[in-house]
Amino acid sequence: MIQKKEKQTANVFILTSEWQDSGGINILKFYGISDVLGAVEIKINSNPVFFAEKDVSNDLIKVAFSRKEVELKNFNHKEVDAIYFNTQRDLRTAAEELSSNEIRTYESDIDPCRRFLMERFINAQVKVSGECKQDGKISSFLNPKLEQCTFTPVFLVASIDIETGAHNNLLYSIAVHLSGRKEESKVFIVSEDEKKFSSEISEFKDEKELLIHFNEWFRETDPDIIIGWHVIGFDLMFLENKCNELMIPFDIARANGRVSLRTRKPRGYFASISGRVVIDGPVALRTSFYTFEDYRLETVAQELLAEGKTITPDQDKVEEIERLFKEDKTALAEYNLKDAVLVTDIFNKAGLINLSIRRSQLSGLLMDELGMMTLAFDHFFLPKLHRAGYVAQNVKDLDTSEHAAGGYVMDPVPGIYDDIVVLDFKSLYPSIIQTFKIDPLSNLLSGQDTIETLNGFQFSSTKHFLPEFIDHLIEQRNIARKKNDKPLAQAIKILMNSFYGVMGSFGCRFYNPNLPTAITGTGHRLLLGSKEYLSEKGYDV
Repeated sequence: MIQKKEKQTANVFILTSEWQDSGGINILKFYGISDVLGAVEIKINSNPVFFAEKDVSNDLIKVAFSRKEVELKNFNHKEVDAIYFNTQRDLRTAAEELSSNEIRTYESDIDPCRRFLMERFINAQVKVSGECKQDGKISSFLNPKLEQCTFTPVFLVASIDIETGAHNNLLYSIAVHLSGRKEESKVFIVSEDEKKFSSEISEFKDEKELLIHFNEWFRETDPDIIIGWHVIGFDLMFLENKCNELMIPFDIARANGRVSLRTRKPRGYFASISGRVVIDGPVALRTSFYTFEDYRLETVAQELLAEGKTITPDQDKVEEIERLFKEDKTALAEYNLKDAVLVTDIFNKAGLINLSIRRSQLSGLLMDELGMMTLAFDHFFLPKLHRAGYVAQNVKDLDTSEHAAGGYVMDPVPGIYDDIVVLDFKSLYPSIIQTFKIDPLSNLLSGQDTIETLNGFQFSSTKHFLPEFIDHLIEQRNIARKKNDKPLAQAIKILMNSFYGVMGSFGCRFYNPNLPTAITGTGHRLLLGSKEYLSEKGYDV
């Protein structure tokens, strides 16, 4: 039911974003959770933009556009114009037309949703003011006023686990454990037994009936975050395939939005679900620097929680699940639910949800993009670069003919020693970036107020952004440690340590071999200098 529009103001934590071309215009959509309105959809009419050098003829562009003079240059110090389009499709068509004429465009590969947020310095949190209408379970704004804000909601988290037949590809049951804004346990199971189950178990005559009711319950319950163990590559993909097989829509998104599950080898599995974030347990633990003998649920649960699954590792899991489905569906439901609860408990124990929130607030990436550190660098650096008067190249236009030098590792001296001292440079690479003012702009403008690294690379000591940001991050990390805010301290560490790797990556539009080589080469000199100093003092290093 759609209600009349009313003026509303709300603080919103943005979960996901997407865009679409509709009716000849580009529409940005942001989904999130608010402090007063629950789930929120923000729609923005947008004019996608790229940049081209001033001497590029309008006649080469065959779609509708508008052109605006701007005080910006490319890295060759040539002036550029901003070229705006009605739709993202038109932008891509124009970029391809120019490319076919061997004419470069600048920043034509940037997602319009990401550009919108970064240019307004919005880091996943926004204050929204404007006309709002209630459409089902979501409040929708169209072209509202947006301001920066600080807001951390309590999310509703759904831990999902399924049980399937190993030999027949049948869906036996789905268990969901809800936590956060409310606590609830639910199991959907295929059963024609006459016996009554407990209130948290719902039985259905076949897979189709189970899936129809699960989808309805899921949309009504309306969780913000989905968690699980290999939840994308197994649970969600199995459910999607089963829905397709049974000709049932797998509509678990908000506002009739998209559900996109995909495999990208060798990087793994990815999920894009309008208004909901999916966080996979093993991936989240690895990116949070947790290490285990292996990442099976039983192994991690035993180590973090000192408890495990109801079917023990020494049992034949496949045959035991088959037996339970035939003989004891209550026990199967309990086993299924226990796995879902274990995942919730692991996430809580490791602080994975809080860490994801902090990383999003710090980096500006939305929670379903947190592994994309080159995008985090764009989010931080591009708006500042524009205000300094420059635009960046497209990633595909990188010159990758020169490779950066790697880090230095001393050769070990084998033996058995007494009284060993381990010396570790604290945040070595970030410290080098701070000291020698290393970033893409200072490299570009190295002739202004030059500073030289220990291995001879020159940078501007006054024209830069990254060193100040690292100063700020280190200060914030120290404050977080004093407050025992472990998620924030960890989020800062992850972001700060990513900058060197990003600048040395061919996936970063700011790649230049001078940047990582200056850092690693200076680190090399510092390590060797320290070794020589200690050797002169009579120590074996």
